[in-house]
Amino acid sequence: MKKLLGILIFSFIFFSALNISRASEGTFDIRSTDSNEYKCFAASLQMQNLNYKTIISCRNILFPIDTTIYSYILWANPKDGGAAIKIGSIGLGRGEYAIKPAFTSLFITAEQNPNVKAPTGKIVMKGSIKPITFLEKETTTSEEEGEKIENGGSKTPTPTPSQKTSVRDRLLTGLKRAGLASGLALIAILGLVFVLTRPK
Repeated sequence: MKKLLGILIFSFIFFSALNISRASEGTFDIRSTDSNEYKCFAASLQMQNLNYKTIISCRNILFPIDTTIYSYILWANPKDGGAAIKIGSIGLGRGEYAIKPAFTSLFITAEQNPNVKAPTGKIVMKGSIKPITFLEKETTTSEEEGEKIENGGSKTPTPTPSQKTSVRDRLLTGLKRAGLASGLALIAILGLVFVLTRPK
């Protein structure tokens, strides 16, 4: 019974990791929540250590904010809900951070104390994640030929535009991806069963 429970827990953790691996990879247009022209652009990618590397660049923000408020603090809303995660101070409109938990949106508060643990000041900007579509879609022949021409290659006749991917093709692609994930999970489970059942 303990072995079966261990296998089920391991499988749940493995599939959860697959689901959140790209949860926070994307870009953010972070816009002012009022009439100010504050705006920031952020991008986030998951690194090999499973942390999300996030960079931000802002325009039109004022320093100091007023006579008592000096800091802009960047926060993330976790994918699984719960309290906001403090990422760090924006400094003079730019920053680079490493974040462990997956998140779906970012917001910026104006704070008197830069060492606050939870947001207490006014939310001055916010934005939600947008997927990196270039990494999600497959490269088409016309895109590849366009890159060759840009890099100094000879121009070739442009093929007729291909029709959108059919439902059947999308279904097959999804099944292939699911099969790969299932295969990896099966290998991991078999390895775990082997370790747990071998004689001591």
